[in-house]
Amino acid sequence: MRRAAIDIGTNSVRLLVAEVEGDRVTPIAQRMEITRLGEGLAHSPVLAPQAIGRTVRAVREFTALAQGLGAESLVVFGTSALREARNRATLERDLKPLRVRILTGEQEAELSFFGALAGLPDLRGRILVLDVGGGSTELTLGTRERIEDRVSLPLGAVRMTERFIRSDPAAEVELEALSRTAASILSPYRKVFSRPDVAVGVGGTATTLVAVDRALEPYDPAQVHGTRLTQPKVSSMARGLCAMPLALRRRLPGLQPQRADIVCAGAVLLATLLRELEIPELLVSESDLLWGALLRLR
Repeated sequence: MRRAAIDIGTNSVRLLVAEVEGDRVTPIAQRMEITRLGEGLAHSPVLAPQAIGRTVRAVREFTALAQGLGAESLVVFGTSALREARNRATLERDLKPLRVRILTGEQEAELSFFGALAGLPDLRGRILVLDVGGGSTELTLGTRERIEDRVSLPLGAVRMTERFIRSDPAAEVELEALSRTAASILSPYRKVFSRPDVAVGVGGTATTLVAVDRALEPYDPAQVHGTRLTQPKVSSMARGLCAMPLALRRRLPGLQPQRADIVCAGAVLLATLLRELEIPELLVSESDLLWGALLRLR
């Protein structure tokens, strides 16, 4: 069956159209547009009208594309920004007759886990999936047979940029405060999620670091999926990216210019997670929340 899913995230809107047979997902088309729906949410729980407008246009464009490609079903869902926003009804109204499902943090974590495993069929043992998004980070631990634990934390690249980064390039004191806060929020869950057999990274921060490391231009999912990033590599890239002024980051091969302002905070956040959870290496996956949505949401 040809299915489509649209993810309305804090930073971007993403589309996946794929053939789905059992637990197999074969992508037909993928699109992504950065609309920054969650801009300003770190300081006020209200979506900006301009951000709603950008997001609605992207969703309608992707819906038309999915229909044109013959998708027999379409699921549209929202994550952190729509969970938190007091005025999310405005976006839901503007998208009618499309129905937008608002995922809980736990649902988002579970779908990311199932999606990652679907695209990495050889993984075994206790697997931790880290989904570092724009507004939140989901941690899910389990095996191919069952999920053992999952949590959604208020840690994301957009959120942490707005809370902590004021200088260009970022000041050391800002980066230390960001990392310290992330470690504190993670602290109650450290024992539960530390030292898995395998750690899988999904989401824009992890895939962007691979693209920058490989100077991928244009972006090539096939060269990102299954790549390994060591903890020292992520820490080194975080330091390097944060030391650059924004104008220079915008010109980096492999880095989307619209993501350049949040990649520093995202990289520091990911480096902090790997350090605190004692994860020596991260397996980066292109199969993620969208894959899980196609397999599990109806």
